[in-house]
Amino acid sequence: MKNKSNYLKVFGPNSISKYLFYLFRAISVGLLLFIIYIDLSFFLGTAEIINGRYYISLPILGVIAKGDYQTNIIITITLGLLYGTIFFYVLSNIFKAFVSETVFTESAIRHLRYFSFLNLVIGPLLYIMTHFIIMQHSDYRDIHNPILNIIFGATALFIVHIFKKGYAIQSDNDLTI
Repeated sequence: MKNKSNYLKVFGPNSISKYLFYLFRAISVGLLLFIIYIDLSFFLGTAEIINGRYYISLPILGVIAKGDYQTNIIITITLGLLYGTIFFYVLSNIFKAFVSETVFTESAIRHLRYFSFLNLVIGPLLYIMTHFIIMQHSDYRDIHNPILNIIFGATALFIVHIFKKGYAIQSDNDLTI
């Protein structure tokens, strides 16, 4: 029989959860820095505007961000990236809660609730706001995005209830010991 310590654990201090926490936190910080850099480029006038298109040099990545220079497009991009920043931040907090040896915690339940709310309410509202109000589209292109949000949110909501039951059982078990 193989030694179980050779396998990477899912929960706990040296686990996949720890690495996913760092990965998703890094993505959220990276997105936030990207938003700040892009928006500051517009605000400070360092974005190059040629024939109605913007060009922003991203020196660290060695690429140029470009697109149509229209207020509604810039607002939509900023809101979409801000949503992505919050999404990965909340997701990182879920995995941070899983780094402890105790899986069923109030912290995990709270962060799973935030994730549910973010996907069930904020994601679809953001789609409606950016798609129909800001961009003024009359069709349902990219409808898969709010559908995925609703699927993620509903799944997370079920997991919240599973974790609530697990937390109650764990609390009862700790009291009897």
